[in-house]
Amino acid sequence: MNSNTMDLRVVKTRAAIQSHFLDLLLRKNFNEITVKDIAKAANIGRGTFYLHYVDKFDLLDKVMEEGLSATVDRFQPQSCFEDGKLVPSRLIGLVLTIFEHFRKNERFFRAMLFNEGIPNFRRRMQQRFLRRFYIEIGNMTPVAVGADPITMEILPIFITSGMLGLVGWWFQNNMRISEKDMARKVFQVMAKGPIQTLGFNVENKK
Repeated sequence: MNSNTMDLRVVKTRAAIQSHFLDLLLRKNFNEITVKDIAKAANIGRGTFYLHYVDKFDLLDKVMEEGLSATVDRFQPQSCFEDGKLVPSRLIGLVLTIFEHFRKNERFFRAMLFNEGIPNFRRRMQQRFLRRFYIEIGNMTPVAVGADPITMEILPIFITSGMLGLVGWWFQNNMRISEKDMARKVFQVMAKGPIQTLGFNVENKK
């Protein structure tokens, strides 16, 4: 058996383990799932499982990391700007791309967001988005020079916390709002701010 055939078998086995693991997470608390449960669901022996993962925590970590990497790779806020100015269509397109990714990977996000045995997923996801935000926006000289440092520290936390809450709400409501409408609404809130989006004027006293 050549190495390419072996590599393909490894990839297929891991994909099967991870897929059935997600199915289990959608039905059972992570704390109640055993390696035996995972192996049985994937139709493999426990020995085969241990050839690929140390334990169920190792499996969870790798599934989580792969899912988060694929998600954060789509988050490129720097692409929304040109000559230091926000291009609305690009921001809407960025948010649309991310929500399309959420829908395509619904099983993964439902399993990670709503399984009570995985309480650290939201924090880990937020940290990954924050790191990308600081790197991309920090590389934009006009923002780095002209913005208040404390505001730049608070703003990404505010945005990512709100987005994570919004994604959870979207899934809980069975994604009844289209990705395009979600993208437009998110842009509206970002462009106007929460107060003006609600219809209130902001008094501007100099």
